[in-house]
Amino acid sequence: MEIEALEKFLDIAVTENLQRSADRLDMTPGGLSKILRRLEGELGVRLFERVGKQLKINDEGRRLQSRASEIVTLARKARVEVGGLGTHLECRIAAPAMLQLTWAAHIQKQVTIYQPNIRLSFISAFESLALKMLIRGEVDMALISGVVLGQVPSSMEVHSIGSTCMCIAAGPEHPLASGGHSEVVVTLDNILQYPFAAPRISPFCGEERGIGSDGWPEDLFSRKIHAVVNDYGVLCRLVMQAELLAFLPEALVDEMGGVKLKVEGGRVQSQEDLFIVWRGGDGSWLDKLRGFF
Repeated sequence: MEIEALEKFLDIAVTENLQRSADRLDMTPGGLSKILRRLEGELGVRLFERVGKQLKINDEGRRLQSRASEIVTLARKARVEVGGLGTHLECRIAAPAMLQLTWAAHIQKQVTIYQPNIRLSFISAFESLALKMLIRGEVDMALISGVVLGQVPSSMEVHSIGSTCMCIAAGPEHPLASGGHSEVVVTLDNILQYPFAAPRISPFCGEERGIGSDGWPEDLFSRKIHAVVNDYGVLCRLVMQAELLAFLPEALVDEMGGVKLKVEGGRVQSQEDLFIVWRGGDGSWLDKLRGFF
């Protein structure tokens, strides 16, 4: 039984979809399927129930998932300890796509200060799933907001990395952009005259909460919603090209070259505290990162 096969099995166990896992692992679904069938042949059991193209992990698969996580984690640790710091090292980080957009570069910079030869592998997962993947040993770090902080086991290392402030975003050509300045103060009445693009699901937890899941106080200030879209890449394009407004993290607005509209009197505010979490206390190289976050 090869470590590499167990690593690929763990990825399939998370997605329960060969195509999605193949995309994440830069493989073909057929090649990944052969590895899975070979692993099942070695063990003499089926690890997933197959219904058409769908996979559903079964009881045998769950038992292997627990053991495989321990084996893969130990193998990764051994590669570093025995091979030394010159050995190629991968650090897997699970986080919501929205947090990756605004914090991946910061994490990359901080981690590589300590370990220059590291390769970070970012996995998109809403924060509850990201935390579960960390607990199961499928990733090395998770990036979460304070909403799920209470779900973190006491054995985990938790470090604050800052917060993300939400603001109203406009494209440079929007009537409220006032000549394309990076930040403009406007009245709430003026803002509510213009249409918004908004998601139905929370950008952090992934729950479908309907309009207002982006943090906008819809119960207090109802907006005109002209586009509903859960893909934030598309949403940003609508802001920049279709001149719709959106409620987005300030760092994301800066990155996409948008204009931050600040409401006069601060009547619309939203802030999320952010944390990075990893397994602690086992003497691994991750424990040495305590001073970097």
